[in-house]
Amino acid sequence: MRVSIKSALCVSIIFLIYSCATNNSLRKPVFKTTTYKGQTGEKEVTKSNKNRAEREKALFLALEKADAAQRIVEQQKAEMDKIDTTERVEDIELALVKIYERTEDIIAELNKTSPYSLNGHKKTLELAAELNNLLQNYIEPLKKMIESNKEVRKIGGDISFEAGSSDLNKSGRREVSKLVKSMQDDKIMWDKYLLDHNTNIFNDSIFKLMIVINGYADEQGSSDENVRKEQNKLLSEKRAQAVSDELMRQFKAQKSNTEIIVDIEINGRGEMLPPEINAAQAKKNSAERRISRVSMVLGPKILLYN
Repeated sequence: MRVSIKSALCVSIIFLIYSCATNNSLRKPVFKTTTYKGQTGEKEVTKSNKNRAEREKALFLALEKADAAQRIVEQQKAEMDKIDTTERVEDIELALVKIYERTEDIIAELNKTSPYSLNGHKKTLELAAELNNLLQNYIEPLKKMIESNKEVRKIGGDISFEAGSSDLNKSGRREVSKLVKSMQDDKIMWDKYLLDHNTNIFNDSIFKLMIVINGYADEQGSSDENVRKEQNKLLSEKRAQAVSDELMRQFKAQKSNTEIIVDIEINGRGEMLPPEINAAQAKKNSAERRISRVSMVLGPKILLYN
């Protein structure tokens, strides 16, 4: 009879461990040293179970860190969603998606890991190390890229171009010079950031400059609406291209020892209303519609989690 009870107890313990290792979300912790999602274990820690308790604690700490990382990425995605869709830098959005998916995978892997075996503990430590890498080397610095993406520079058509022309005048070239200066400031900021975060990931010194230029026009022109719209779309595109050409001309004139990959997206939006301007505010010949809007992000290419 005693053998049967002992056998049944062993089966129950094995089932419990297996359930913890395979359930989609781990159950309440066994040991008091462990807290997960507000729940604390009930089993006292003794000399005989101390190692098991420590392994369980490591697993739950890793899960808590993964949950925290996932929430941060969700917050960053919410910040990206505040940026108009026409002005978002696609590489940053893709990096957020990839990091979020990897964090989800890590949570799933942790939930399938038994904390009570040496192999399970080894797997926990490996995943915890990857989480640290994601947080420090990707998630935290991406916040700076998102903040840069939110800063849209405006180049007014009335002061930067002659009427009906796509050639930048002296004032327009000065406006572009400000953009180049901001790139230099961003590079200095990143150099300091990388120096303060002395880690091997930043040994790759390649930078990426990501630019989105949207040109806009008002509703003046031909009495034929279709002709007018097509002409204004073409004019807005040419002006956006002119901003891009001048920006790259000045950028290439700067001497730098850093390799920088440049990715520029140019769009002629024509008579479409620019972000932050609605139909009630904008007249058909409003100067606020004759602009180019520039989203520009410079950062270490490695941070884009390719």
